[in-house]
Amino acid sequence: MTSSARTYPIVAAAGGAFSLVAIGWWWLIFSKVVEADYLTVRQAVTCIAGATDLCALAQALCTDDHLYGIRWYAPEAFRAAASLFLAGALLSARPARA
Repeated sequence: MTSSARTYPIVAAAGGAFSLVAIGWWWLIFSKVVEADYLTVRQAVTCIAGATDLCALAQALCTDDHLYGIRWYAPEAFRAAASLFLAGALLSARPARA
C-alpha cells in the first residue's frame, strides 16, 4: 500500500468530520431561526450549502443569545468539507495501479 493510498481514506474521514462540524455550526445558528419562526426547517436546510437572500435575512434577524455570540453561518465551510470528503472517497475507491 502506497502512502497516497493510505492518505485518501484519511482525507475522506477529515472531510466527513469537517462536514459534521459545519452542520453543527449551521444548527447552532438556524435552530434559533427556526425556533423563532423566521424560517421553516425545510427553508433552513437550504442554507446548509447555499447563501440565499432568505438565509441572509434570517441571520440578520438573529438575536445575541447564540452560544459564544456566533450569529452567522458560512455555507462555504460545508461545501469545502463536502468536497474534501468526496475527493477522498472517490480517490480511495478507484482501483490501484499495478
